[in-house]
Amino acid sequence: MNTARLVAGTTLLALTLAACSGPQPQAAPTVSVAPASAPSARSAPNAAADGSENERGQVVQEIGETAVLVTDGYDAPPTMTFKVTSIEPVTCDAPDAPRPNGIAIAVALEIVTSPTFSGPLVVNGQPGMISFRPDYWKGYASNGTQMNTVESSIEHGCLADRTKLLPDYFGKDRKLNGVVILDVTTPTGEVAFVPNGIGGWAWEYPGDDSETSIGPA
Repeated sequence: MNTARLVAGTTLLALTLAACSGPQPQAAPTVSVAPASAPSARSAPNAAADGSENERGQVVQEIGETAVLVTDGYDAPPTMTFKVTSIEPVTCDAPDAPRPNGIAIAVALEIVTSPTFSGPLVVNGQPGMISFRPDYWKGYASNGTQMNTVESSIEHGCLADRTKLLPDYFGKDRKLNGVVILDVTTPTGEVAFVPNGIGGWAWEYPGDDSETSIGPA
């Protein structure tokens, strides 16, 4: 199994990101990117050299392949490990669920952060956070054209059982298993998780014409 690393480098401008308000009644959190280093993605020293990075500088991952985030220096042990376990079309089953703009897909992830993990986001004044919300994903059609967005109101409004969703933001010492709902424009293509704005990891998603429901049977 190949392992990919995203390692903190030296400069990233602090910027304020407007967090999307979902259907929750509470106010959207204040989120900013802490002054930190621009990340660079590469294969681990023992990873296969072929096909490790695409033309966009994203590490190409297979479903079930583990990736790591290193926040304590390039040669330090990883402070976050994660893997995408499936990417499937999903049928929204929530009452009054909004319609997707394109095709709803559920990206299932397993994530572990260490006690020393420090993510790139500051959320409501709390530093060291990270997010897997659609804001931090990019979509690409099968011909390579980038989608304008993969975010829509289905992020929180698709599933009747919202306990299946990953937390919007989290920090150190967590073990999580959940999904993020993306709204893509084409039935086949790639999605990429880009937590710091550049680099990141990319996965192909299938062109299965049948939709998978992850809500109640």
